[in-house]
Amino acid sequence: MGLGYSISMTDPTILSANISEIRAGLDMTSSTASFVASLATLALAAAVLGAGALGDLYGKKRLFVIGSVGAVVFNVVAATAPNSATLMVARAGAGVGFALLLGLSLAIVNDVFPPERRAAAISLYLGASFAFSAPQPAIGSLLAEHFGWRTGFLVAPVVAVITLLITLRYVPETPRAPRKPDLVGVGLVAVALLAIVYGISRLAEGLKPSALVPIIIGLIAAAGFVIRELRTPTPALDLHIFRSKSVSVAVSAGVTKNFLTGGCTILFAYYIVAIRGESPALLGLLLVPATILQAFAAIGSGRLADRIGNKSVLVIGLALLLAGLLVLTVLEKDSPMVVLFTAIVLICLGGAVVQTPQSTIMMSSAPPGLSGAVAALKSATGQAGYSLGPTLFALIGTAIFVQDGARKLAVSNITEEQAREALRVAHGGTESGSGGTNVLDPDRARAVVAAATDSMVDAIHTLSFIMAAVPIAAIILALVLLRPDKRSAPA
Repeated sequence: MGLGYSISMTDPTILSANISEIRAGLDMTSSTASFVASLATLALAAAVLGAGALGDLYGKKRLFVIGSVGAVVFNVVAATAPNSATLMVARAGAGVGFALLLGLSLAIVNDVFPPERRAAAISLYLGASFAFSAPQPAIGSLLAEHFGWRTGFLVAPVVAVITLLITLRYVPETPRAPRKPDLVGVGLVAVALLAIVYGISRLAEGLKPSALVPIIIGLIAAAGFVIRELRTPTPALDLHIFRSKSVSVAVSAGVTKNFLTGGCTILFAYYIVAIRGESPALLGLLLVPATILQAFAAIGSGRLADRIGNKSVLVIGLALLLAGLLVLTVLEKDSPMVVLFTAIVLICLGGAVVQTPQSTIMMSSAPPGLSGAVAALKSATGQAGYSLGPTLFALIGTAIFVQDGARKLAVSNITEEQAREALRVAHGGTESGSGGTNVLDPDRARAVVAAATDSMVDAIHTLSFIMAAVPIAAIILALVLLRPDKRSAPA
């Protein structure tokens, strides 16, 4: 199960890392390349809740096997794609396969293990997922660099074949729910998730119709889904589980974790490339040991939960996320790289620690016959949070940077055009040829570049302080709404 989960985590990363070579190889426009890079993620978001619901009806193992086969077939098609259209079809199909792997792996673990062993099994499953995920992006990038971009698509099929063989040999079939499929509900939630996640991804371009219209459509579909599920006798997802305070807190903690992980990844990359002038590959190198530590943290958090309870472990994980943000508030342009690495480790560890109690709480609250839908709900809400994080971090961070830059320009007698020209030249461009009043002397140009860098660092500090409110709110919710676990005294 951990192998299958790792495929859905790492394959989109491998594609994104090599998108420049893919774009050149298939002669794609930048907009087409951007769409291809996000297509599997969009398809996953649209299909993940439906995957869980259908797994409850037709067998989780059966659909997990189909997802593994899909990961093999569609990635091989992507590796041999002669044009961008074929690649788009392959990535959409792969996204559906990833949804089956992501949405059903946790549900299978939940169904196979008895309640007294479930928390330990979930922590081992998450630990294995992180451990298997650590090397795959590096392997994919190395293959693409030395043997061409097409070989990057072959990592997932190899892992999927191993996953398929192990599943067929060792994983038992899970119980099926004897009820009619709620195809209308599955369709509505697919439209809602697809439209909302796509609209959120377009918010980086501003509050334009290309972002707002999909979000509105998604919200309408989501409202229709809620109405449908409350009225139908055989819902794809029993929304009454949200009456449980524990489930609501677990969902909010998961969204917090994914929101901060996605947003902070953008901050890490921005700091390394734009402020330090280092290669983007440095972030990948820093993430490898952090991801390995996540594996140990996920396993350790399961054991810790057995001792002190899910509530305490959940709060510890959220506190680690908060600590990571606070480290970013003291990060300077010339700080030792260990400071950035500390922030990366804290964010990664916090996310791993949160996942184990979150998963345990949600799966223990799943109604009979709906474990697949509840597991998929965890994935769907997490996907939405992960998509929202980079967008909001970028929007708010850019606004802070622009406001600070405008304030500094106002007292420097340097026009916006002059500052823009100086920054463009400093980042590898040539003088625009407009000449005259838009060209600063070297000393003032250097001052503009230095001030811009300072503003970037200040923006990271301010943004990190603002975003610290998110884990603080989640911690308060957990402390107020979650009850301590009832545990028997040790023998």
